[in-house]
Amino acid sequence: QPETYDELLPKLLPVMRKMCLSRKAQEEKSKKDEWFSSLQYLNACINDLPISESFLDNASEFDGMNLATSDALGWKVDESSKFAVKGNSEHTSEALGWHRNVAVTLNDEEGKPIITIIGNYAVVDNGDPKPMLWLGTTGIRKVEGVCDSTKNQFCIKDHGKTYIIPTFSKTPEVKDLPKEEQDQSSTNSSNLTGEKDLKKSA
Repeated sequence: QPETYDELLPKLLPVMRKMCLSRKAQEEKSKKDEWFSSLQYLNACINDLPISESFLDNASEFDGMNLATSDALGWKVDESSKFAVKGNSEHTSEALGWHRNVAVTLNDEEGKPIITIIGNYAVVDNGDPKPMLWLGTTGIRKVEGVCDSTKNQFCIKDHGKTYIIPTFSKTPEVKDLPKEEQDQSSTNSSNLTGEKDLKKSA
């Protein structure tokens, strides 16, 4: 019976095991970058606090904010309502609690208010020091939101009126590989070059 990846990994030689782990990490990073690139960002603020990392996240069931946002606002999280969040994006794991009836103002490109929406936001400690806010499927459905990434627009309805919120995307930051991985990459490249030279001389 074929062994699973996790069962087979410890039996490999250290070099092979390192290569497999490196490839797995690259695949996970690729998936994360793909998710990141698909996000549509909004110009949003709470109580005059601009939140540059505000986005629409269909992969998240709930609307949410990170702990950095809560701290910047000076709000205390009711930790008695901790709960597990399932099926969410990379930014969420376990909610510390809720902030209820939060007024979030959505702005145009120049920072002028378009509309203020009210919602309940789960608070998550994702370790990011920058304030972050997202609208999940709950919040998007509540405002009858429709996102059109081709036009960079998020259309919502309120009391029979349609509001068009401008959106934008961001490119994932490219970070330098650790020195060990750079050396490994260089070694692999040298090996490939050597193999090609041998084939030519043959």
